[in-house]
Amino acid sequence: MKRRIVIIALFLFTVLPMIMAQKPDGPKKLDHEQFRKKLELFIIEEAGLNPEDASKFFPLFHEMKIKQMKIGNKIKKLKRNPLDDDDRDDDDDDDEEEEEDDWAEAVIEIEELKVKQAQIGETYIKRLCKTISGEKVFKALKAEDAFHRQMLNNFRKGHR
Repeated sequence: MKRRIVIIALFLFTVLPMIMAQKPDGPKKLDHEQFRKKLELFIIEEAGLNPEDASKFFPLFHEMKIKQMKIGNKIKKLKRNPLDDDDRDDDDDDDEEEEEDDWAEAVIEIEELKVKQAQIGETYIKRLCKTISGEKVFKALKAEDAFHRQMLNNFRKGHR
């Protein structure tokens, strides 16, 4: 009996901590800074940006993407909860007509946000074309799309 207790104790104090110290193979959290650096390197290589072009391109590019992402987050929020409006009165008896108006407003707002997102893109693309050649901007945007496709394909392969 004592021998079993000693074996179990040894197991608990030696093997178990080693097992617990191992990192799980579960989904890995996205490191935004690492992702951004990989994206930049990919764009530089694929679009043929020299260091001067890259130093002019990426600050505007990232500024554009941040603004577009904020609008994209608003769109996602509206799509998840289209009738969630903080200004609505809970005391009112919402009839079907009011609810239908709320749905229509949500759809219109989503489309207006998409237009705003596209306008931001257009504004920044014009600015980028003034800082580096249009050809390089085109190749950089094409490279960005290719990078995202490649990352998605790698993600899919890793989760099969």
